Amino acid sequence: MKDYGPAKEGKKKKDSNAPKRPPSGFFLFFSEFHPKIKSSNHGISIRDVAKTLGEMWNNLSDSKKQSYITKPAKLKERDEKDVTDFKSKGKFNGTKGLAKVARKKLEEDDEKDKKEEELKTVGL
Repeated sequence: MKDYGPAKEGKKKKDSNAPKRPPSGFFLFFSEFHPKIKSSNHGISIRDVAKTLGEMWNNLSDSKKQSYITKPAKLKERDEKDVTDFKSKGKFNGTKGLAKVARKKLEEDDEKDKKEEELKTVGL
């Protein structure tokens, strides 16, 4: 035990600029009904809200569930496109995250996009 120490290679750092995964159908349902449950039951704990929404989800008819299931499928297609675009632009390094050069390029791209957006709003 006296020779024990933390592992040299740590967990890979996640790229903060990488596209986020789309939510599942249940989470879309949850985000829609959470405020309604919370407002109708003041002081209810998050555990009780989650239980209530879980029961509502289980009791939901298949036809109504289908609308929540098809939305994530569409979002997943868009997410796959975003991930491939992100990787193809060279802004993804699976082992170490973004390099400084790629991060700087990303910031420059964001600034260009903002300037173009401003010009469009002005009408130029």
